[in-house]
Amino acid sequence: MKRPPILTGACLYLGLLSAVMSIRAVTVVSSWNAESRADDVSFALRVLRDAGVGADGAETAYRTFVTVLAVLGAAGAVFAVFTARGDRASRVGMTVTIGLVGLATFAGALGTSFFLSMLGALAVVFTIRLWTGEIRTYFRTLAGHPPPTPAPTPTPAPAVTVPAAPVPAAPVQQQPAYQYPPGFGPAPRREPLPRPVSIAVWTTMIGSIVAAGLSALMLMAILLTGIDYDAVVEQGGLGAEMVGSESEFDRGMTLITTLSSIAVVLGLAGIAAATLALVRRRSGGTPLFVMAVVTFIVSWVGFPLGLPWGVLAVVAFLQLRKPEAKAWFGPS
Repeated sequence: MKRPPILTGACLYLGLLSAVMSIRAVTVVSSWNAESRADDVSFALRVLRDAGVGADGAETAYRTFVTVLAVLGAAGAVFAVFTARGDRASRVGMTVTIGLVGLATFAGALGTSFFLSMLGALAVVFTIRLWTGEIRTYFRTLAGHPPPTPAPTPTPAPAVTVPAAPVPAAPVQQQPAYQYPPGFGPAPRREPLPRPVSIAVWTTMIGSIVAAGLSALMLMAILLTGIDYDAVVEQGGLGAEMVGSESEFDRGMTLITTLSSIAVVLGLAGIAAATLALVRRRSGGTPLFVMAVVTFIVSWVGFPLGLPWGVLAVVAFLQLRKPEAKAWFGPS
């Protein structure tokens, strides 16, 4: 049985999400500092302390838990490769490992940022998707179960007709065809988008909406709250560890503001390119291709936060290079 494309996509996304969460967990453990990390993971530490664990015990338990999440995330990335190849046991292993890491990330075990919560939610959703629909049928067929047979359609009983006496046919008058006024008439039927074009368009659309939205929120937070160097140093946390002098802080904020502004512009351009392909159908191939290339380059400048969008850009690029997409958009 042919492997369903949705299985390949789900394993690709889950493998990448698992790798990102594993890297985040390793970063948290390797850069641990009890004084500056308390604010960043105060929620998790507070839960442990409320359960009766001492301060030192809570920190040790938390670091051990995050280390386990890093190992599970790395194992989930490996399971994703074998699940895509049709291994049933790996599908179970990937469900357990990535499901646990995704739930923990969504609950704030690796930080309470919106980006991490979104990664955890996506991991849980794609994990559940592995056990539904076409993917479930595919693995049941690999296990030796017969594929489901379509339900038989009831056939109506033959009608008994009684021949009637012939009736002379009345002369049929030919009605003239209705002529629509110039510029009016029935709307032409829209051709469905080929599968590669549809994947490229919606990947660009969704990725652009998320990128533009998150970057706009970042810019609003910087402009409205007025993040100050002294306030960051006083609050402590991971940001205080990374900031050296006030000049370095200013350069970092300038870089973040610049990257967020570029992401907003790219997100709006991606939405426009995807909308053009949806509205004008056979137009928009070149803008989509340009957006995929530019997004891939910019995503690696903002690594690791730009990694998900780099992956989406690669997906859109590969789909646009398929023969069906080239034939749809015409020679470029």
